[in-house]
This record gives sequence, structure tokens and C-alpha cells, in this order.
Amino acid sequence: MLAFGKVDLFLPVIRRVLAAAQSLGGVLPMVAAPVEARAEALHGIAYRWFRTADLVALLTVCGRVVEDGGLGRIFRAGPARECLGGAITTLRTHAADAARFSAVGPAFPSLFPHPEAGSACKRWLMLLRWMVRRTEPDLGLWTHLDPAQLVIPCDTHVGRVGRMLGLTHRASDDWRTAVEITAALARLDPQDPTRYDFALAHLGISGDCRGYRIPEVCPSCPLEPLCEAPLVRDSRRRSR
Repeated sequence: MLAFGKVDLFLPVIRRVLAAAQSLGGVLPMVAAPVEARAEALHGIAYRWFRTADLVALLTVCGRVVEDGGLGRIFRAGPARECLGGAITTLRTHAADAARFSAVGPAFPSLFPHPEAGSACKRWLMLLRWMVRRTEPDLGLWTHLDPAQLVIPCDTHVGRVGRMLGLTHRASDDWRTAVEITAALARLDPQDPTRYDFALAHLGISGDCRGYRIPEVCPSCPLEPLCEAPLVRDSRRRSR
């Protein structure tokens, strides 16, 4: 849930949280510890608009989930919208309870976006991909869920490349766009449409794709014959 922004910014924060957990004996002892103990261990740790109190409350939610039997149990089998929506509803209930014991900030609820509100829910869909898909690099631990019913995690890179390939023509990177891109990919592999997540995302993350056609660059791309990106002749924009 903290994996947003640049990796070199959020990864040190996650490492600090894990180090704080070790000071209490590990992750499971930390989420089971009293609120005061977690607050002391996490003192001074924050990331962007999430403060220490938000992290304390988040770990309280994690503790409630562990008491319920683990995270996988709150994700019910079914289409991604229902599966994720049901889990988020449960987590929001725990979050409301956790907020009574920690002075959370206004950003705290954004950790639990709901697909019914139209959010792309990227980080939660990434979690589902990691835990449900059966092949590397994913873990395939939640075998009660079906990879065929997953929705691709849609961020600015997946959305942009998806539009360039004609997988969607929607302008916003929201839930409907993610569903539309997934449906297009399901024509290639109906049993595992999110298998293409890395291919789409990393084409943008790597910087190899600039978002427009460049005669000196694009012919080497294997997706070039399918690309609908416009040709940009402005040398000043091309150099950026």
C-alpha cells in the first residue's frame, strides 16, 4: 500500500517499517502488539502524505486481518470487481475501528480504494496478480482465485501503452480503462489476461517508449506494427 511514487523513495520507508517490526520480534508480533508499542517503534517514520499515526493504524488493520485468518480469506472467489470490492469493504470496517485508536490523517482512507468508486485500485490489483497468477514472477498462493478473472493493474504506463496499441481509447487510467484493457488482452489469452502486465508497464517504465513515434527509435520495437501513436516531427519534443 506504500508502493507508489518512485521506488527509491518508498523502498527505504518500507525497510524502516520492517526494521521497526524486527525491534518488536518480527512482523506478526508487531501487528499483534499494543498500539502504544507500535507507535513507539514507528516513531518518526512517514511517507509523503501518510504520517506515523496512519502507519500505526494500518498495522492495526493488518492485525485484525491476521486474527480473521489471513489476508487471502477476505478475498472471495469471483470476478475481480466483486472479489476486491468485498475485501475492501472488510478492510474499511477494520480501518474505521483502527482510526478510533490512532489519530489518522485525511489521507488514511485512500489506502483502501473501492472499485465501485471508479478507482483503478492499482496496488490492490498488483497484489492479486502476485498472489493468484500461477507462473513466475508471481507466487500463485491463493489457489481459490482464478487468474482468468483478474484485472490488469492500470497506471500511467499501462494506460498510455494500452492506448497506443488500441487496447483502449479511454483517456483516464481508471477502473473502466483497466477492465477494457484486460478484455482486449483476454482475446490473446482468456485464461490469463494479466500475464501481459510487465510487458506493457515496463515498456513505459524503461523509457524505451516515448509515447509518440520517433523514426530513429520505433522501428526496433516489436510492437511498432501495432502502434497507433502519432508521429512527432518536432525535434525539440523528440529530444526530451
